[in-house]
Amino acid sequence: MTAQSTVERRRWLLRGRRPLALAFAVALAAGLVVGPGPAASGAPGPLGSSSESAAASCWEIKKTLPSSGNGVYWLYTPEMPAPDRFYCDMTTDGGGWVLIGRGRQGWDFLHEGQGWWSQLRTGISGPGAFKPGALSGDAINGLLNGTAVKDLDDGVRLRRAKNSAGTDWQEVRLKFANLKEWSWAFDAGTPGTHKLAGGSFDGDSFAGGDTRDLRASQLDRYKRMMTYRSRESQWKSGFGYGSFPGGSTGSQDHLWRSSGGLVIPFTQVFIRPKVTNADFKQIADAGTPAAANPPLMSNSTTPLQWGVTGVVGNGTGEQNLEVQSLAVLGNTLYVGGKFEYVQNGRGGEKTRQSYLAAFDTRTGAWKSGFRPTLDDQVWNIVAADGKVVIGGEFTNVNGEANTSALAALDPVTGEVVPGWRANATSSDGGKTLVRGMDVHDGFVYVGGSFTRISGGDALGSVLKLGRAARVRLSDGKPDPQWKPHFGWTIMDLDVSAQGDRVYFGGHFTDAKGEPARKLAVIGTARPGDRVSGLNDQQWTPSTSRVQKQYRQLVEETGNRVWIGGSEHDLQSYSRSVFDRLTGNITKPGGDFQAIAEVNGIVYATCHCNGFVYNGATDWPDPGDDWTNAHRIKYIGAWDASTGRYLPNFYPRMNARAGSGPWEVIGDNAGCLWFGGDLNEGSWSSGGAQWLGGFGKLCPTDSTPPTRPSGLQGTKGADGVKLAWAASTDGSGSVKYEVLRDDRVIAIASSRSYTDTSATAGEHRYFVRAVDGAGNRSASTPVLVR
Repeated sequence: MTAQSTVERRRWLLRGRRPLALAFAVALAAGLVVGPGPAASGAPGPLGSSSESAAASCWEIKKTLPSSGNGVYWLYTPEMPAPDRFYCDMTTDGGGWVLIGRGRQGWDFLHEGQGWWSQLRTGISGPGAFKPGALSGDAINGLLNGTAVKDLDDGVRLRRAKNSAGTDWQEVRLKFANLKEWSWAFDAGTPGTHKLAGGSFDGDSFAGGDTRDLRASQLDRYKRMMTYRSRESQWKSGFGYGSFPGGSTGSQDHLWRSSGGLVIPFTQVFIRPKVTNADFKQIADAGTPAAANPPLMSNSTTPLQWGVTGVVGNGTGEQNLEVQSLAVLGNTLYVGGKFEYVQNGRGGEKTRQSYLAAFDTRTGAWKSGFRPTLDDQVWNIVAADGKVVIGGEFTNVNGEANTSALAALDPVTGEVVPGWRANATSSDGGKTLVRGMDVHDGFVYVGGSFTRISGGDALGSVLKLGRAARVRLSDGKPDPQWKPHFGWTIMDLDVSAQGDRVYFGGHFTDAKGEPARKLAVIGTARPGDRVSGLNDQQWTPSTSRVQKQYRQLVEETGNRVWIGGSEHDLQSYSRSVFDRLTGNITKPGGDFQAIAEVNGIVYATCHCNGFVYNGATDWPDPGDDWTNAHRIKYIGAWDASTGRYLPNFYPRMNARAGSGPWEVIGDNAGCLWFGGDLNEGSWSSGGAQWLGGFGKLCPTDSTPPTRPSGLQGTKGADGVKLAWAASTDGSGSVKYEVLRDDRVIAIASSRSYTDTSATAGEHRYFVRAVDGAGNRSASTPVLVR
């Protein structure tokens, strides 16, 4: 297991965690059994009765203590950061089940979980539990301790109400076919859903099926499970029966009935991981290292007052979006596209400033001094060397000659930079545009749809080429000795950080006179030949429809190259030989459009508002090769080094026409900007934030607290008394995890703790700090007492 995956599993995202003692008291007040009762002082107590004696699973408790009853117990596996309390069903089918979710209608099936974790301890059933609550996917993976969901002996268990009074219940077992880590995306779109190997309804077995709409019998309405939202269900999700007699919207009714006649019963979800004798590896005397959350962006958009609106000419479709390009220079964000106005807030004053505008990255305010005039849209922007270089479909900037499709502007005023010229045109009568751009080693690399280019001090000398060139960043003069040739349009390009090659993606089927499958890797050395020794022509398209195989994003991150486009496809390949490493297919939409890497995380955008099938490479049916299906909404996040999808990132936003973001970029403060036809952001103050074509997401807390120090301890009649010096954290307060003999036994709010359950002999102690976001400091060195 990589260090990165360990950190990701430790990121629980379980909302509303209460202090341990308080949650324990609440469980007692609710009349729940909390394990088999405490032991006398000085002993750890029965298995699962305290944090010190936490068990590896409900199953382990039941097998060790067969008399254990239903209730709340402490559980702890090596894949969990610390012990905590969970509700265990110790009676059904031999017991050992852990509750991971419950509720009636309104499940959101998000990886981050739902509601308050304490609900799954204090509200197990009855009307008080009708509002859905669910553990996060990370928490469930911790309970699984490395067991794949598909490998659970007993599958996933549903306990569904069969009547309105909640006196009759149904037992459902779901055996997954290929799900590896946990995913709540039970409603993933068809075909290629959360596939099932089979299961049973009240003991009656069935084969196959999926979790979106499982129909084990055409005659028995109890043998159906619908999880997806629809107009008939009033856009509510749950584990529904479908059309079904009975039920109501009443607060006491275990069967909720929609206006469309669909019934969603109160349902409990259990799993039974059979983890025993958990192996906590010995901690070195130096202590544990710090463990930070992945440096993901927030799921909540940053409020912005300014934006861009309108589409020049009122065109529709993907060629007519407000924003197509973004670039950052210093504290300025440059926004390009086909927008018509700059606008001050929802319903606010509009100022005509078409195609290109500038905004402050810190405040979001419009920089009204930057006022270039163009006659058509901007497709790409790069900012470097004190210049803003733009590419697009315009024929001139500010009315100046020789600024067709390519120009360099003053970053403050928007005036054309004196002495910088690069003029791109087409000799074949086709549309002229510059779409892909990147800067490296004094050159601006450009690609698109053009066949001639001139510039710098050689404007009179026209260089004939095929849709790709590089021009000097200093004056725009093209390099006549670097001439790759492409037979059709280039959509995107990326110069390797190592400076030896350029990746091209687009519609082309040949490069340098040889076949190319929408992708080519060209050396930066003159004359621009294709890089040899690569399997770049082994790229696997997601569909057999040749006209739908284009690539419109390409990006190298370390030793991995990401390519994406249609149909709904994002894959990564090795830099060394270009063998495929990972695949992703989105459904029910859509094509991948832009990509950026920030702090080791890859953010890729698509006109998607459904699900992403990790491991899949085929569309429209993702087939059987995928390992997980998760939700995705316009932007997804992947670990740049491993290619692993990070489902905790799920930003809230909406798009005017559903096209989503067509550009994404990081700024100097580590925030992420995205642009397209976006019109709404996260919910704030009773409504969705207004977005004017673009938005901003900033990082979550991924900085661990400082390391506690000075751990001391004395052993007495009442136990081992520990004390240590404080840790600090930028978020404010921290808590402290006390580890004894390689596992966490308690969480302390102060800088001291007395271990009253220590047994005879010497014990090894460590203390580490944890902040509210779940980042953990390095621990103290070992203390033996």
